[in-house]
Amino acid sequence: MGKSMYVSRRDADGAGVMWRKSSYSYPEGECVEVAQPSGAQVLFDDSKVREGRVVEVSTAAAVAFVTAVRRGDI
Repeated sequence: MGKSMYVSRRDADGAGVMWRKSSYSYPEGECVEVAQPSGAQVLFDDSKVREGRVVEVSTAAAVAFVTAVRRGDI
């Protein structure tokens, strides 16, 4: 697994959010990025679509998703 790289971007309301992406992403930065601005929520963003929507889920839902992916369930 590649190490994570951090990028800082501003979200829609201007508050700073620290985004994390895998070092396996393309040099152009095309990847899914993840941020956790609070302990209760996780944000997912497609870096190819800067004006696209950010998906917000609970931390529990994000953990369940990542666990299922790692197990090969999805």
